[in-house]
Amino acid sequence: MFKGCFGETRIEPTDIDGFVERKGKFLVLETKHKDVPIPAGQKITFDSLAKTGYFSIFVMWGEKDKPEKALLITRKGEFEYNAADIEFCRKVVSSWFLFAENFSND
Repeated sequence: MFKGCFGETRIEPTDIDGFVERKGKFLVLETKHKDVPIPAGQKITFDSLAKTGYFSIFVMWGEKDKPEKALLITRKGEFEYNAADIEFCRKVVSSWFLFAENFSND
């Protein structure tokens, strides 16, 4: 539908699986099937969002509701978790919420 809207580039819209905002901080949630890489354009987008300091991106690989590994992308870098079950992923998201909850723009 948007082919040609971005000039002579290969840019295409990306999708995300979840998006949360809390006090001006944003969490992007992305799920992938096991061993499916993050497409190059989506990775560029995720990295650019993280560099702003307002976005954290949490990518989880595995079957639905059965993550096996994960990647957290923040302005401080990338953190890989090769053993990430559902409880671990819930802890990461809960930790992000506490971080955002205590964030102040002042």
